[in-house]
Amino acid sequence: MVEPPDAPPHWRRRIFALTWLSYFSYYFTRNAFKASKAAFQRDYHLSKSQLNWIDTTYNIAYCVGQVTNGALVERIGPRRWLAIGMLLSAAMCVAFQQVGTPSGELMGIYMVIWGINGFAQSSGWPANGKAMAEWYGSERRGTAMGLWSTCYQAGGLVATFLSARVIGWGFGWRSVFIAPAIWVAVVAVAIALWLRDRPSQVGYRDPDAGPLSDLERRRLRAAEMPRVLRTPMVWMLGAAYFCCKSIRYSFIFWLPLYLAEAYHYSDSTSLDVSMAFDAGGIVFVVAAGVIADRVFARRRVLTAFGFLWALVGALFLYRQIAEISPTVNVLGLALVGGCLFAADSLISGAVTQDLGGPHAAGLAAGLVNGIGSIGQVVQGFVLVWVSETYGWGTLFAVFMALAAAGALCLIPYLRVMPGHRPAAGAPATA
Repeated sequence: MVEPPDAPPHWRRRIFALTWLSYFSYYFTRNAFKASKAAFQRDYHLSKSQLNWIDTTYNIAYCVGQVTNGALVERIGPRRWLAIGMLLSAAMCVAFQQVGTPSGELMGIYMVIWGINGFAQSSGWPANGKAMAEWYGSERRGTAMGLWSTCYQAGGLVATFLSARVIGWGFGWRSVFIAPAIWVAVVAVAIALWLRDRPSQVGYRDPDAGPLSDLERRRLRAAEMPRVLRTPMVWMLGAAYFCCKSIRYSFIFWLPLYLAEAYHYSDSTSLDVSMAFDAGGIVFVVAAGVIADRVFARRRVLTAFGFLWALVGALFLYRQIAEISPTVNVLGLALVGGCLFAADSLISGAVTQDLGGPHAAGLAAGLVNGIGSIGQVVQGFVLVWVSETYGWGTLFAVFMALAAAGALCLIPYLRVMPGHRPAAGAPATA
C-alpha cells in the first residue's frame, strides 16, 4: 500500500485561516456582555453582584462544556461541531438583547440565555485545537500554534474596538449584540462548507498518525482516552491553567469597569484603554511559540513557566505606573496581557496538543480548558468580594499569587518535550 503524500501548504494555510477566523469570531459574541456591562448596569441600576451572576451562569456552562465538548469533538469532528456552536452562540446574542428590564424572573432569563451562550462558546477551543492538531504535526506545532493563538487576542481586541465605537456613537448597548451575531453566523456557514477535519479526508497523510482506517482510528482513540484521563500532567496543566484563566477572565469581564471606577475614564475611553491587554498578547504569543521551538528546543512547558514569572513582575509594575497617564496605563496593560497570553497560549495550545497526541488532542484540550475554566467561574466572586472589601489594589496581589502558583504547578514538567506522553503515574522526564 502506497502511503499518501503530505498535505500541500495551501491546504494547511486554508485550515489555519478558517480555524483562526472561527476562534477570532467567537469573541464577537463572547465579549458583547462585557462591552455593554457599564451601560447595562446604569440603565437597570444593578449591583456588581447581579452582573456577576449573569457572568457566572456563562462561566459554569462554559466550564462544563469544555469537558463534554472535548469528548464530543473526538466523535463528531471539528467541522460540524464548530458550525453548530457558532450558530447557537449567535442565536443567544440575538435573544439576549430582546429581554426587557431584568427584574424578578427576567433576571433568570438573562442568566439562562447567557448560560446557553457559554455552552455554545465552549465548543470553540477543543474543536479548533483538534483541527489544528490534525493538520500540524508536533515538529512545527509550537511556531504554528504561536501564530494561530493570536486569534483570541485579535478577536477580543477587534470586538472591543467595534463595541467602543458603537457605544461611543450613541447606538446603545443592545446594538453590540446584533451585528456580532450576524458575523458569527456567516463564519459558521463558511466553516461548514470549507473546513476539513483531517488531511486523510482529502487524500493526504495525517501527521503523527500515519494511514489509518476509520475502525483503527476509533480503536486508537478509545485506547488513548483513558491514558489522558489518568495522566497526572493533564491535571497539573489544568491547575496551572486555572490560575491563568482566573486572571485572564477577571481582566476580560471587568477591566473596562475597573478602568472607569479606578481612573474615572468614560465608557468609550475605558474600552479603548482595555484593548491594550489583548494587543500585548498578539505580539507575545507569536514570540512565545518561536522562543519555545528555537531557543528552548521545543520545551514549551519551560517557556510557559518563564512567562508566568514575568507576569508576576508585570502585574506589580502595572499597579505602580497605571495612574500616571492613560498612555502609561496602556503600556502597562500591554505588558501584563502579553506575559499572560504567552503562558496561556502555550499551556492550552501546543503543550496540551502534544500531550493528547493525534488521537486525543481534543479531549486533552477540553480537559485542561475545563479545569482552567473553574477559575473562570470563581473569579467573579473573588473579584467582587476583594474589590468591595479591600479595594482594587489588593486584587492585584491576588493575581500575582495566582501567577506564581501557576508557575509552581509546571515545575515537574519543565523538561518535557513533544513525543513524551507519559502513562498514568509515569515520571515526568523528557
